[in-house]
Amino acid sequence: MKKEPGKLFIVATPIGNMGDITLRAIETLKDVDFIACEDTRSTGKLLSLLCIKNKMVALHQHSRVKSIESIILNIEKGQSVAYVSDAGTPLISDPGQKLVQAIRNCHSDPPMAREESQNVKGSFAGTQDDIIEVIPVPGPSAVVAAVSVSGLVNKEFYFVGFLPKKKGRQTKLKELANVDAPIVIYENALRLERTLTNIVEYFGKNVEVFVAREMTKLFEEYWGGNIDNVIADLKNHKLKGEVTLIVRKQ
Repeated sequence: MKKEPGKLFIVATPIGNMGDITLRAIETLKDVDFIACEDTRSTGKLLSLLCIKNKMVALHQHSRVKSIESIILNIEKGQSVAYVSDAGTPLISDPGQKLVQAIRNCHSDPPMAREESQNVKGSFAGTQDDIIEVIPVPGPSAVVAAVSVSGLVNKEFYFVGFLPKKKGRQTKLKELANVDAPIVIYENALRLERTLTNIVEYFGKNVEVFVAREMTKLFEEYWGGNIDNVIADLKNHKLKGEVTLIVRKQ
């Protein structure tokens, strides 16, 4: 009798404060056969704090197709796997997206073309029982956390993730200047001044911004206002760590 495939759990972890871990996340990380993670060192520290001993395998942006294929084959054999990013809710500006895309493409019903799964092999047999379930374990998210305290978002917003550092940056900024909704950007604090200056260049000065730095961590900061005033005030803030930036044209 053929064994049914296991499951892939997409597990959200704290973005800073360990108190934000959910009971369901803890139980899932304990119960799965192994954990796929963006960085085994970061996840190893988390597991140690939670007193969880489980096998880890790395899955990052430089991982080869064979790494994704190996994880999928293990799930097809009946193993359950948890995927976690360095922090927060996975698959948002995160390499785990390739794994889920490969599973969706290989195990869709009806199956999609193999080329669409980025050449990841699977043993899809064409029955409903062979389809791998991908299950979210919700929790902390930098995007939602920043939006919730910004006061700049009523209903809809446009999430960008990280802007291109060089190639395509101008094109992307020109495109964003035409977006008629608050825009959420991930940025390194060291590049914040450059990004704000670029926004003035392409959006104009009639822009309100909100900066959330190092959310839920020891030195978290939240401030905002007219973009010119925020740029002028940067010298009064410690520009270190990760930033979630919200931009709204007035």
